[in-house]
Amino acid sequence: MHSSSFPHIGFGLGLRAKHYPYIFEHSPAVDWFEIISENFMDTDGRAKRNLARLKERYPIVMHGVALSIGTVDPLNSEYLQKLKALADWVKPAWISDHLCWTGVAHRNTHDLLPVPYTQEALTHIIGRIHAVQDYLGRPIALENPSTYLEFAASEIPEAEFIQQMAKATGCGLLLDVNNVYVSCYNHGLDPKAYIDALPLDQVAQIHLSGHTNKGTHIIDTHDDHVIDAVWDLYRYVIHSSGRVPNTMIEWDDRIPAFPVLQAELDKARAASQKPMLIGSGALTTAKARSTPGQTVTLKDLQNLLHETIVAGDADRVSPARDWVIDKQDFAAADQLGVYINAYRFRLRDVVGEDYPVLAHYLGRTAFDQLIVDFVESQTPQDFNIARYAAGLPGFVASRETVDGFADELCRLETAIAQLMDATETAPLTSEDLAETTPDDLLDMQLMPREALQLFSFDHSVNAYYTAVLAEKEPAAVQALTTYLAVFRHNDVMWRMDLDATEYAVLQKLFAGATVGESLTDIEISDPDMLTPWFSRWIKHGLLAKPQDSHQRTQSETRHAAA
Repeated sequence: MHSSSFPHIGFGLGLRAKHYPYIFEHSPAVDWFEIISENFMDTDGRAKRNLARLKERYPIVMHGVALSIGTVDPLNSEYLQKLKALADWVKPAWISDHLCWTGVAHRNTHDLLPVPYTQEALTHIIGRIHAVQDYLGRPIALENPSTYLEFAASEIPEAEFIQQMAKATGCGLLLDVNNVYVSCYNHGLDPKAYIDALPLDQVAQIHLSGHTNKGTHIIDTHDDHVIDAVWDLYRYVIHSSGRVPNTMIEWDDRIPAFPVLQAELDKARAASQKPMLIGSGALTTAKARSTPGQTVTLKDLQNLLHETIVAGDADRVSPARDWVIDKQDFAAADQLGVYINAYRFRLRDVVGEDYPVLAHYLGRTAFDQLIVDFVESQTPQDFNIARYAAGLPGFVASRETVDGFADELCRLETAIAQLMDATETAPLTSEDLAETTPDDLLDMQLMPREALQLFSFDHSVNAYYTAVLAEKEPAAVQALTTYLAVFRHNDVMWRMDLDATEYAVLQKLFAGATVGESLTDIEISDPDMLTPWFSRWIKHGLLAKPQDSHQRTQSETRHAAA
């Protein structure tokens, strides 16, 4: 599969949510945008609507981080189904992911973990690429990794491994020039020789980004400008391949204003016009260091690395020097430490940002320790990292040192965060009920929007939450039974206080009872309250528009049965 299998669409940028307003207002001169596939596979609402607007104006490329092509686990059928459904909707110029694995035994580190460069791993990955391409009905492109360790069992140089993989499967290559620089720096390789070993005719796309140099090693952080040495390598790729592949700037952390990224892209355009010939050297090979007579399998190495990362100690599961190549300035334990630390920092960040009010209540020190303890006790299992925090309420409830108010506050903030990604369902409107008679209404089943949850609390949770968000000093926590509906409407999360009877009626309705049954089963002291309740349910979009059998009157059901 040569580069001609992937269209040439020019110079693009990674799409980030903070830049939507600028893009929609200014329609900047960017040839295409790259999305992170997982950000749109498992969410709905504003994210999809923004992308729908954008894909009418610009070509879109899909770039994934969770395909996990290298894991020994079976291919994730749920993931592939959602990836294909997104591709069918987006109609991307191409789909890419990484030469890596993210977890094993149905656990996930949410990191791009390195594969050992062995014949077993190569054969395994080739088979999986074929399976994915057959399922998607199109070639994919895979990105060369940035790595911080070398397995002692590796027997094929990385670039040669990628070459054989690409030639055997016909997949495209996403050549991340910064990753070439990072990995070669970390492992003492010649980056020009690395590039020389690649099948450049199969390069579908190039990534350029910044990194953080730690002295002994470089971390691929995507949080700064591209350095001069990487620009030189980019020019070298263009000279060596005799063409300018599709080129993109990545900037994922400390994201600047859009014009800064656009200026960086202009540098890429300028650099592409001045290809550079640089002398190259020999590509070194990591020698196998397995114990004679023993076979270190791909599964063994993946389990070993995963267990080491989760354990948080480079030598706890097995001495690091026994399976990672020790280096004079970058010891085996330190190489593993990069992955150990990244795993924890990533999970702590993704959980911590969803609970500002809980952090206020507990205090920063106690909250940070709670999140540290949660990460140490809960290994992610889903490919969507946003789902990880859904397990925090259960963890908090099990902690004897956390009081009931903190437990309820955690449940509230979890719902607010998780419901933002729930399926968007159309709201029931007054127009939908224009021809509904009072008798028909009593016979009707009224169901909730997908992104809605009812709560009964033992404390004044919503009052406290509201005050903290408004940067006001909250009143003292009261032991007071309160009721709340949390829901998303027009892409905004809402919190609606309910009284006890209104809460009870909604519970009945949402359990499947008709309006008439709900009212009969519940004592309503003031029937006149029904009208304002119903009006605000409609106004704020608590109820879902009738969908097939979800909302049918009893008369409709009888008619259908007849």
